[in-house]
Parts: sequence; structure tokens; C-alpha cells
Amino acid sequence: QMSKSTGNFLTLTQAVDKFSADGMRLALADAGDTVEDANFVEAMADAGILRLYTWVEWVKEMIANRDSLRSGPADTFNDKVFASEMNAGIMKTDQNYEK
Repeated sequence: QMSKSTGNFLTLTQAVDKFSADGMRLALADAGDTVEDANFVEAMADAGILRLYTWVEWVKEMIANRDSLRSGPADTFNDKVFASEMNAGIMKTDQNYEK
């Protein structure tokens, strides 16, 4: 836990400067969801930044090599399963938002 008395206190501005807004979002999302005090862990913010950086690099690689990716109609069994799962997820999300 952050505390002024233990010396590990960061203001929101300091934390965003240190970890970026996205790093903070990931760390805060993992900080806890019960009625107990949230536990901000700097290692989680660092790991979040690393995951974001890795993902961005992967996207850049995929864009650079898009000619080597599969093209044509998406009508294999796996394509149909994927589309079905995505549609089921969309419907479930819509139902939850309605609730």
C-alpha cells in the first residue's frame, strides 16, 4: 500500500509520468475489487507497460508482413467456430449491458 509515512506515495501526476496512463490503468484495474483498500503494485504497472509494448511491436510486425497472411474467403471450420464464438460473446455482452 502507498503511504506518505513509508515514502512510497505517488500523486496521480507522478504515477502517470512514471508508468504512463495505460500502465496506470492496467495496474489500477489489478489493484483489487473488494471493499478493502486497493493495493497498487508498481511491478504490475511495469509489467503492463511491457505487455503493451510487446503488443504494439507484434501489431507492427503483422502490418509489415500482411502480404504473408492468409487471404480469401473465411469459410473453414475454424473460421466458422471463431465467428460463432465472437457472436456469442457479443450477445452475452449486450445482455449484460441491458441488465
